[in-house]
Amino acid sequence: MIFLFGTGTSRLITFPLPTVACTYCGIQGKLSVTVFSRYFSVFWIPVFPIGKVSVTVCEHCKQTLTSKEPLPETYRLPVQTVQQQTSTPITNFALLLLLGAGIVLVLVLTQLAPGKKRAAAPESSTTAASLATQNNDADVALGARYKMKSTASGSAYALMEVTRLTDDTVYYKVTSMLRGKPTAASVTAALRDSVPPGSDKGRYPRKMWHFLVQGQGMFRPLILSE
Repeated sequence: MIFLFGTGTSRLITFPLPTVACTYCGIQGKLSVTVFSRYFSVFWIPVFPIGKVSVTVCEHCKQTLTSKEPLPETYRLPVQTVQQQTSTPITNFALLLLLGAGIVLVLVLTQLAPGKKRAAAPESSTTAASLATQNNDADVALGARYKMKSTASGSAYALMEVTRLTDDTVYYKVTSMLRGKPTAASVTAALRDSVPPGSDKGRYPRKMWHFLVQGQGMFRPLILSE
């Protein structure tokens, strides 16, 4: 029997990087990163994933860079964060899932053979509740402020403030890159005076906002120490 095997690639997500300026044209807010998943395949059917690769594109000058080559320092942390937070799709295990489903089917048919009837298991009452609480974005509030690091050293950061909320969208404004320890006065001044033109019109879907803030999110709620 002849086996046809190889590798394939699937696009997972395209994500904007609003606080990162293009290293070629210098324009901020035009950069985005697309994450791709690579997988091993047999007869063109995905078997298992073999890694991820990211590609950054500037909408203004069209400069394109991949994570296979050294990325500029200002790109590294945002690109790595998006890549790490992007889940590998279950379809990349298609052949393994098909084999597993076949085994389960055989076991079920065996259990349903004459003389081995079993009562159906009751549906879990917690499943629906669990699904309903996923992507909970109740914590986002109008005027909430966040801090986003953008360099590998962690010395530079941007501030974000929620300016408007709708049923499905979070609107925000973002400052240019800042340095130094943030204080109540410096944060207020930065969000008033250091917001580049166009950076006050940022927006994300609520589910994406939840994704960004939770776990190893790209930005965290701003907490000022005394």
